[in-house]
Amino acid sequence: MMLTRGTKQHSKAEFAQEVENMGARFNGDTKREQMHTSMTVFKGDVNRAVSLLGDAYANASLAPAEVELAKQQLSAEHETNYKDYRNTTLENAHFNSYRDHMLGQPRLGDRDNVQNLNADVLNTYRAANFRGENMVIVGSGSVNHDAFVEQVEKAFGNISKTSSVKVANTDKAVYTPSLLMIRDDEMYNSNVGVFYDAPSIKHQDYYGFLLLKHMFGQYRIDRHCEHLNDVKKQYNSMHALLGDLVDVTQADSHYFAYSDCGLFGNYFFGNEVFTRQMNYCGVCLPTIYSHYLNDVEVIRGRANLYNELLRKESNDAINKEIGFQVLSLNRRVHRSEVAARVSHFDNYHMKHLCNEWFYDAEPSFTNWGPIE
Repeated sequence: MMLTRGTKQHSKAEFAQEVENMGARFNGDTKREQMHTSMTVFKGDVNRAVSLLGDAYANASLAPAEVELAKQQLSAEHETNYKDYRNTTLENAHFNSYRDHMLGQPRLGDRDNVQNLNADVLNTYRAANFRGENMVIVGSGSVNHDAFVEQVEKAFGNISKTSSVKVANTDKAVYTPSLLMIRDDEMYNSNVGVFYDAPSIKHQDYYGFLLLKHMFGQYRIDRHCEHLNDVKKQYNSMHALLGDLVDVTQADSHYFAYSDCGLFGNYFFGNEVFTRQMNYCGVCLPTIYSHYLNDVEVIRGRANLYNELLRKESNDAINKEIGFQVLSLNRRVHRSEVAARVSHFDNYHMKHLCNEWFYDAEPSFTNWGPIE
């Protein structure tokens, strides 16, 4: 939030005006292990965009008044978290699974601790983390490679390659299966998250879990239970289970792969009457798949993954993906490689994958709403 609030060369208003003058789109996102900012511009404005981003990272002023204003805006976001059922449940599921580690803390910071932040704390964090060996700058689209490299060197060249400031929270996160029940009788529906320990992005089973996520897929009652075919004839075992629960309206499969750990599971949303059944659905299929799974499920999930790979066409999405891969794996993984790896998985492989990770494993259960 602070990178666009003024630098040594541009005030906050001048930064915003420069973005507007280029007709650019500015985006930023903060994840648990990484953050990214991006600008989508016309090909003639690449140099201006790189210069502006380099100035923001290298020379952000972090003025105390702007820090206080950003804290107020962040507090306002925390105030409205309760309206975002799915993401708030996923935040709670992370805490429930990694209670003793920073990975389990809220992505936008602990609401109480945010008030203790100041310009000195942010400068220390920037010195420890915003260094050359910890950054990847990606350009895609109509970009001249040599000119882009020259522009990046000029804009980001004064950022140190290394830092003498110690990086905090580098210990490995340990998965801890737990129960977390957050009761709110004013809500009409229950939110349920059932998650298991899963491989990291560097693990050999990463692509198997990527396929498994698409095998479970998404469920929406209006799309799947009002289908021309009965839900049991749509060849998705999770949908077949949920189709019998008349007031379970949504379900999503999630796979969070981090540098040294991972979390896999399902989020469910529905009437409080079906809270226990939603928890059951979260543990039923992963275990059943460990001893019975047909190729129909695998081929359908594979096709779903292929379609998602083909849909990822925007510059922002591609840049974000490349940066994440280079930081995590030190190389670019093209979608053709992902498709080739997944194409070799059959029901035999996936069955043994589930047997290794889910059979007799301890999940973490996160329930929020009018629950018992």
